[in-house]
Amino acid sequence: MLDPNTCYKALTAKDVRFDGTFFVAVSTTGIYCRPVCTARTPRRDRCSFFRTAAESEKAGYRACFRCRPELAPGRAKVDAGPWLVSRAVARIESGFLDEGGVEELARELGVTGRHLRRVLLAELGITPVELAQSRRLAMAKQLLQDTALGLTDVAFASGFQSVRRFNGLFRQRFGRSPSDLRSAGDSRGAGQDVELRMDFRPPLDWESLLQFLRGRAIPGVEQVEDGEYRRTVSIRGRQGALRVRRGSERSLVATLSLSLVGEVGGLVTRLRHLLDLDSRPAIIDGHLAQDSLLTDLVR
Repeated sequence: MLDPNTCYKALTAKDVRFDGTFFVAVSTTGIYCRPVCTARTPRRDRCSFFRTAAESEKAGYRACFRCRPELAPGRAKVDAGPWLVSRAVARIESGFLDEGGVEELARELGVTGRHLRRVLLAELGITPVELAQSRRLAMAKQLLQDTALGLTDVAFASGFQSVRRFNGLFRQRFGRSPSDLRSAGDSRGAGQDVELRMDFRPPLDWESLLQFLRGRAIPGVEQVEDGEYRRTVSIRGRQGALRVRRGSERSLVATLSLSLVGEVGGLVTRLRHLLDLDSRPAIIDGHLAQDSLLTDLVR
């Protein structure tokens, strides 16, 4: 359960430790933001707080185009609550409902579809379908803003089975059409590989992480060189390559072959898991620092 007063203090401070752990919705604008949004801080009486972007959207709010909630780091699996919730969220985030249904997912997890819906509603305030829709829309918004992929390619790469459904749901959630969001004459990435930003909660010791991956790289598949993690990919009949490099203080940049665009949602989810981008370093450090042998190392 979110404590509104604590959330508002974090919002006022623009505290990066809380980025992605909750979202703030503003009644006067109808928009929801990350707690690190650089927009002017709204008054407390105008703010509502939600645990997930999907929950914010369910309440009728639209994503901010300045802080871009779709880029916020998510919750690590260990933060997802009960085992069933964490497993269901992981499978949905990897794109399971793009091909299968809720009943099929429930059977895989050993429960009924009714029970799965009830548990997700109780823990997250949303249904499996609403979570999947929010995931697809977030990926579509990122592809529209950061790449020059055609609108049809964006729709299918995001997990939609119908361009008409994509256009309708996008307009409903964001108050504009996909083509309206795409800046006129923007040719970023046209005919080239696709670049996607992946935000995290700092700090991230990228060089140490690369060193860890270098020592465990699979020959002929993975490579760490020139400050980048690189690997070949073969997934559901698609082959290509990807690489990840440092972007900014709070983000990495993943570059994917155009041949992998159809699997972009699942690949980003796997990359975030591989690189532990949804972890909460402050909590981890606070726990490890309690050990007398680790305190100096943590510091």
